[in-house]
Amino acid sequence: MIDTCPIHYWAKETPEKIAIEAGSVKLSYRTLNRRVACLAQQLARKGFVPGDRLVVPAKGSLESLLLAWACLRVGVIFCPLNPAFPVTQQLGLAKRLQAGRVCQTESDNDYSSHLTSSQLTPITLDFLAEVGEGEPPALDGSQLCNTIFTSGSSGTPKAVLHRVANHLASARGSASFIPVDQNSGWLLSLPLFHIGGYAIPFRVFKAGGRIILDDEPQTLPARLEHQSITHLSLVPTQLWRLLQAGFAPQRTQLRELLLGGAAIPAPLVAKMTSLGLTPKVSYGLSEMASQVCTGIPTAPGVVGRPLPGREVRIVEGEIQLRGETLFCGYLNNGEVDPALNDEGWFATRDKGHFTTEGALVVEGRLDNGFISGGENIQPEAIEQRLVDHPSVAQALVVPVPHPEWGERPVAFIDWHANSVSSKTLAVWVRDVLPGFMVPDAWLAWPPGVGFKPSRKQFAELARTHVNFVV
Repeated sequence: MIDTCPIHYWAKETPEKIAIEAGSVKLSYRTLNRRVACLAQQLARKGFVPGDRLVVPAKGSLESLLLAWACLRVGVIFCPLNPAFPVTQQLGLAKRLQAGRVCQTESDNDYSSHLTSSQLTPITLDFLAEVGEGEPPALDGSQLCNTIFTSGSSGTPKAVLHRVANHLASARGSASFIPVDQNSGWLLSLPLFHIGGYAIPFRVFKAGGRIILDDEPQTLPARLEHQSITHLSLVPTQLWRLLQAGFAPQRTQLRELLLGGAAIPAPLVAKMTSLGLTPKVSYGLSEMASQVCTGIPTAPGVVGRPLPGREVRIVEGEIQLRGETLFCGYLNNGEVDPALNDEGWFATRDKGHFTTEGALVVEGRLDNGFISGGENIQPEAIEQRLVDHPSVAQALVVPVPHPEWGERPVAFIDWHANSVSSKTLAVWVRDVLPGFMVPDAWLAWPPGVGFKPSRKQFAELARTHVNFVV
């Protein structure tokens, strides 16, 4: 399938319409198209050919976004990394990608002192230069497009490899439930190295809307009140903090709020609904180019029906996926592992089931389950109950070795303004779940944790603080 680049299309149809807002900088579709075209030419002059990998430590700057779409134009595989990663880790990931060059749009790391036999050569580009629009650039759906590293919460991060068609199909399916039009302004609140952040520009540019970059010195509540932001993607903790800062939807232009990435607290949904804005919840993953199911959060774990272009089935309690958005495979040292069964299904290792109405219920990771005294425990079920308590902002439960029961659950709690006693929380859990699922120890949420906590690191931390004895 061959598509015209949506940026070029809107540069012809609505050339003066604003495509990107980055602080005081506002780029029209005409200017955006010319800058992307110039960057594409610069990459070609530097010897890049289709299939080459370019490492880009990128969170979400204007330069990073321009470069991502310039790579699309020339067939270069855009490989964003978290710029907060140590240099040695970035070099290790680049080696696995077999990438030889890096563009530091959001970092100034000195790679030279760390280089051995594996070279990673920095390149420089002129992000302000423009060229004429020329012929309409074609986007070949079969063209390799980008990599996204999984979080690595339970092991080594994997490099998810996508084609252009995956993202175009993802954007089409998303728009069936979350409409985007030329009057839409979607805040890029998730980083480009996260699949949710990388997917947003595809949704917006296909519709001729605006991307609003998250680089303003203003607080998010102030930005929502003063900028024409209509679409917002957040994880629950981000939304809690927004509410604590005085967020009032009626003072904004916000019309679509998408939540994902963690258990959705019932008090949070109720609070938002009472304010006149019902959030939507999504189940997605890097291997499926972001959203798989989207719906209204009606009950714990319910994430809605599969979007167009996605297929979902349950096999022995495991969620399996396939469809137009399914990735090419995991890229490692030049080899691509499709990671699919003979029927083309991807086994997610997520546990779930369907409701009688056909909505998917996500119960947690199969890999996270553990046995305590012969009883199966799914930590996500405990976490969901905990975040439904009005005093709990977020929770994470991990197993800790126990001499009698094998393993017992230990809970990390991040509070809102006021905390409650562990006894109160234990009663809260026991009201809904069996007694063996009540955590045996309660720990404070560690500082400096990002929006996607590492379960492995939390488990290691718990074992240093909790030592069960009989």
